[in-house]
Amino acid sequence: MRFLFVFEGGAGAILPLVPLMQTVRGAGHEVVAAAHAEALPTLLGAGIPAVAAPEKSPTDYRVVRDGKLVPLDGDRDERAVVLGSIGARIALDSHRDLGDLVRQWRPDLVVGGPLAYAAALLSADLRVPYVAVEFGFAEPLNWHLATLEELRAQGAGALPEPAATLLLCPESLRPHAADPLMRRLPGEPMRYIPYSPAQPVEPWMHTRGTRPRVWISAGSRVSKAYALDHLTGLIDAAAGLDVELLIAAPDQLASEVGELPDHARVGWLPFDVLAPTCDLAVHHGGGSTMLGLAAHAVPQVVIPSVPEFEDYLAPLRRSGAARVLAPEDNTPANIVAACREVLADPSYRRAAARLRTEMSAAPPPNALVSRLEGIAAAAAP
Repeated sequence: MRFLFVFEGGAGAILPLVPLMQTVRGAGHEVVAAAHAEALPTLLGAGIPAVAAPEKSPTDYRVVRDGKLVPLDGDRDERAVVLGSIGARIALDSHRDLGDLVRQWRPDLVVGGPLAYAAALLSADLRVPYVAVEFGFAEPLNWHLATLEELRAQGAGALPEPAATLLLCPESLRPHAADPLMRRLPGEPMRYIPYSPAQPVEPWMHTRGTRPRVWISAGSRVSKAYALDHLTGLIDAAAGLDVELLIAAPDQLASEVGELPDHARVGWLPFDVLAPTCDLAVHHGGGSTMLGLAAHAVPQVVIPSVPEFEDYLAPLRRSGAARVLAPEDNTPANIVAACREVLADPSYRRAAARLRTEMSAAPPPNALVSRLEGIAAAAAP
């Protein structure tokens, strides 16, 4: 069978689905993935055949005619309008750019990654089923509604429902049905398996020193133009701790983060190797980062980089596995105090272990291949 995986966004949306794509391919099926051109190295490095659709980067869709970026500093509804417009245009461009490929290489099943609306467009166009894979907690309702409204305005029509929705989030971290801000998706669980691009393994990675080991991240898309100030703010705050710092950032940004404290490393560090050795993680609140740390039972201190992150992190805070700082509390002194609290209080480690146990009970990707095969086979002529 032929499986087309469609992605919107960067590595944070792609990496969680690499184990599923590799498993489907290992079962003998053909797999092709479609993503923004800048994300192709991530897919190709994982051994997944890939096509650029769309060619432009997510940031390109925020550029207006004078070369400036559309601002994203309004309230939640204003941000939703902007992000809905961007999401719809990305979906339409991806759908268009994949036209020649899907007509020549007709997939039996389309699998859409988180917020990849192009998967539904392709499903309707090709009259083949599609399966959605979502985080299950990071889908703000107003973003979704704004995207659908923009797609309708562009003449896309009603989108088909997925034949199945696989959810990466454990039930305890999903939003409540009564939450008016978040979209609670019906679906079935799939175990989140942390994956990161392979890096050479060095002895220090498995050698614990006398200091606690702390992971710092502002997400996979951090760059000079995006979230660098958030990353440097986290580093500056954590510099006041007597810990070993592991700062996750693209290698080319290593010189941009400023002077580092002693016992700090910065670069594109292998998350799946190092996360199990960490005592704490300090990060921006991205869904992939949060779930990856939870899968390794790492306690967390989260400083949300956008308002929507604070909304969907409420269940994580209630679980006892993390401290989540409100925007008004985002100061170096408060970050240091939160880190010291989480490192000193064993209840955070116990709560993180409970989360890992819950996540481990979900079916792994190899247990769901037959489910995908069955959906594709049922729709075959």
